Amino acid sequence: MNKVLSIAAVSCLCMSCGNLSPEAKKMTGDYYNTQISSELPVFELNGDGTCIVRNIHPDVLMMEVAGTWNVENDSLVIVNDLASIKTKGDTSIMGDVVPRLTRKVVSHDKSVLILEKDGIEYLYSRKNTK
Repeated sequence: MNKVLSIAAVSCLCMSCGNLSPEAKKMTGDYYNTQISSELPVFELNGDGTCIVRNIHPDVLMMEVAGTWNVENDSLVIVNDLASIKTKGDTSIMGDVVPRLTRKVVSHDKSVLILEKDGIEYLYSRKNTK
């Protein structure tokens, strides 16, 4: 049990210090789901290891949470700071925010990021890099 806690603590410490993996460094930037919003990114993946994740329901609810991120093995891993949640709109439809979000990275390049969850691929467009 102590080994598991130690590994988790080291992982969080590395992520909060901006110690991004080589793969993560290639992925920094703002990613949009253009079917939902071309004004607000879903993911802001910063070069210092910090991030903002948004859940956007146009004209109903916008929720954002700050956290840290990295790429571990083949997955984007985001550790959300649950104390940083900001909302605008109808919060009665808001679900729970997970403390840790993991999605398999299918592919990425200078213009897109494709993530997979439960066999479904999600396409995000990168509008700029940081």
